[in-house]
Amino acid sequence: MTFRTQLQKPSARRVAALAALPVVAALALTGCSTDGSSGSAASSSNGSAATGATTGTSGGASATAASATSNDALLAAVATARGSVGSGTVISVEQEQRGSAYEVLVVTKDGAEHEVHTDAAGTGVTGTPHTETADTDDRAEHDRFVAAADLDVTRAVSAFEDLHAGAITELGLDDHLGKVVWEGDVVDGSGTKHSVRIDAGSGDVVTDQVDTDD
Repeated sequence: MTFRTQLQKPSARRVAALAALPVVAALALTGCSTDGSSGSAASSSNGSAATGATTGTSGGASATAASATSNDALLAAVATARGSVGSGTVISVEQEQRGSAYEVLVVTKDGAEHEVHTDAAGTGVTGTPHTETADTDDRAEHDRFVAAADLDVTRAVSAFEDLHAGAITELGLDDHLGKVVWEGDVVDGSGTKHSVRIDAGSGDVVTDQVDTDD
């Protein structure tokens, strides 16, 4: 009896072990399924994060490109125009044809006003400069503007850039409430246009406002 009981005990253990196998297998399958879902979720999450990072980088690059808008072409147009008439004082420069050209007005010592057009890069003259002989009133105005403008056009560009990072679309000497000012527009990276006036003698800001006109 004792011998047979000892044989039965191992048999019972084997039966119990065999009975447990389906449960273990089921748990293993469940675990694999759970791990696979977690892996997929993690992969999806990482993929989304990567996509977000890429999008962020792209947006950053666009923002950087926008904030890096340069006025080098405008300054080149100024130098090209002045050189084309020999010398003189630039009293106005502005973009034309949606930035594909510049128009520059240069006043020479004889009081004549020269209208010069350049290409988009500002490095080449297009067409023939037009010269307009100044009458007495024009000459008096030119003399007043030139005498009052301690800030030349290059320094005026720098002053505008200090106020707003962006492309200067037009800049010129004008009369405002009895003062000679540099007046112009700056378009920033977001497309907002700022209309600015600075004192042509001191460089002090006279007006600085967002232009909401279409």
